[in-house]
Amino acid sequence: MDTLQLKGLAFHGYHGTEPWEQEVGRRFVVDVTLHGDWTKAGRSDDLNDAIDYRMIYATARKVLVDEKHALIERIAWRLLEELFAGFPVERVTVRVAKPEAPLGGLNEAAVVELTRDRNELPGRQPLGFQV
Repeated sequence: MDTLQLKGLAFHGYHGTEPWEQEVGRRFVVDVTLHGDWTKAGRSDDLNDAIDYRMIYATARKVLVDEKHALIERIAWRLLEELFAGFPVERVTVRVAKPEAPLGGLNEAAVVELTRDRNELPGRQPLGFQV
């Protein structure tokens, strides 16, 4: 299985359990790892045979900027759902970091990482074709 990674996608979103987090917002950082078969794109060198990285970014932006959630676990789950719905991939890992999370003391970030195979999400079946 081949891997495609986009790291450090940063967004200003309105997520959190504190009222001020959903009003003022804060920075979130996302890493996305997609697993699939990139043979066709590697052979053809044609973007039409590949996953357009800009579309992955747009998907992450949609979830992080346009939606509001209390938990970063929910953000990560929504990313999984949208990435499986929008791209021909077999496995997805998403990592959502909330820098300087309001924990009552100094911290780098609260981070959630979820990994799922396509067949682990309800309504998603194995693809059986190449990208």
